[in-house]
Amino acid sequence: MNAHKGFTLIEFVVMAAVIAILATVALPNFAATIESNRELSEIGTLTAALALARDTATRSGSDVLVCASANGRDCADTAWNQGYAVEYLTPPPRTGAIIRSFPALDTHSSLLSSVSNHRIVFHANGMTNLAGLTTFTLCGRRGVNYARALDLLVSGLTQASTTLGQDVNGQPLVCS
Repeated sequence: MNAHKGFTLIEFVVMAAVIAILATVALPNFAATIESNRELSEIGTLTAALALARDTATRSGSDVLVCASANGRDCADTAWNQGYAVEYLTPPPRTGAIIRSFPALDTHSSLLSSVSNHRIVFHANGMTNLAGLTTFTLCGRRGVNYARALDLLVSGLTQASTTLGQDVNGQPLVCS
């Protein structure tokens, strides 16, 4: 008896239909997962920039500025999503002013904050020049219900919201 190896045409068509159905269900979820991970990465980068500024200020004893910067060198009254920079206000000897610059966010993202001049100064004691709590809101292409929040306290510490569309205190976010 010769055994035939391989698929019959009917088996192949059924397998292709099952794969098509699975792909139709899985791709939108996969795209949402990728978008969510990108947003988490952007909030993580902002958190790292603020932590770098605070750490550098306390270690060096110099005031350190975090500011919106489209070119990574000059502070500008531009949106935070255009990029931002961490720099010394008064550089220690033998160091440059720019500590690190961060590129613009994805073109579909906006990063909003209540800091009117887009400048935050960290002092040698780790405190900021802010009058009160500042919330950064990251809004992506999925809308306000999926927005993420990062609070910067006057003490220079950060706190991220764990609930999409809400700030740390459970209040709804605004993306405009």
